[in-house]
Amino acid sequence: MSEDAGMPTSPRSSSGAREFHFHEDWTLPVEPATVLDRLVDLGAYPSWWRQVRAVEQLAEDRARVQIRSRLPAPLELVLVREHEDRSAGRLRVGIEGDLQGYVEVQVTQAPGGCRMVWDQRVLLTKPGLRHLAALPPARWVLRANHAAMMRSARAGLDRPAAA
Repeated sequence: MSEDAGMPTSPRSSSGAREFHFHEDWTLPVEPATVLDRLVDLGAYPSWWRQVRAVEQLAEDRARVQIRSRLPAPLELVLVREHEDRSAGRLRVGIEGDLQGYVEVQVTQAPGGCRMVWDQRVLLTKPGLRHLAALPPARWVLRANHAAMMRSARAGLDRPAAA
């Protein structure tokens, strides 16, 4: 299945079993501004991304996010908007907590909607998962879990803006 059909690329380990790089390149049937609005509004994540279970707004550009997917190991993250350039369709969000790193997103106009490129680099810091990540079968499970999370994100971003 192609990336555009919803299957994310496998993460690549850069410098050890705990570090992951994920890359997505999607065409979405919605306007770029709709996608950027959803990504910037951290408090609304649970309304469109089902694995985001709770959000506590800490500041305008900072929120604590609780995530639970298929794994019996919820993640607690603090997301920090580091850079936003609406005219260029760019957003960078820092990630702290059980993962450390960042996500960079670029959203541009495309026929029938927009193209969204997602580049995420994270270091797995949650102790139990960090140790599991060194085992090849566990890395496969972590990749599958991330793929499910991103399919859900895509489904939420695919929806047209409410009128």
